[in-house]
Amino acid sequence: MKKILLFLTLSILIFACKKEDDKPNTNTTTIIDGCIDTLALNYNAEATIDDGSCEYPPSALQLSSIAINAIPMTNNGANWDVGVFGLENPDVFYVLKQGDGVIHSSTSQDNIASFSLLFTDNLPYTITNLSQEYTIELYDSDQIAGLGENEFIGSCSFTPNEYINVGVDEINIINSGVDMTLDVEWLQ
Repeated sequence: MKKILLFLTLSILIFACKKEDDKPNTNTTTIIDGCIDTLALNYNAEATIDDGSCEYPPSALQLSSIAINAIPMTNNGANWDVGVFGLENPDVFYVLKQGDGVIHSSTSQDNIASFSLLFTDNLPYTITNLSQEYTIELYDSDQIAGLGENEFIGSCSFTPNEYINVGVDEINIINSGVDMTLDVEWLQ
């Protein structure tokens, strides 16, 4: 009886093992290369292996130059300056502001009669708060030996986050006759 019971037990184990061996393997995982970081711009929810392709939004903007393409050439119909030799064109400088605070400025470029006017002095300047609005104000320099007042020509404002785009290295802004092109580099 023990022999029969042993034979039946071995038979059941052999056939039971054989049955499981015949089943297809369902534990295979499809490998998909891609970006698996949820903070990345190109996150791929279907990716199973990080292939190093993740792209992240920039953390800063480097302002390399400011090109003034156009400004009003008269001050409400009057000339900007009256000099020793008669009427003169404006002596232009810029002021970069964040809110009400001045954060950067240039020296004056004198007697501007044609455009484009390129500012590179005191640049590059790195902007780290990309969600804040910045304003570039243009003035006619009328101070001589600390006397006189500068005349406001016009301004343009921009918020860097609104211009984030991979590969874009210029920001064009226009407002009330003032036309500027900012040469920029997005920094990680």
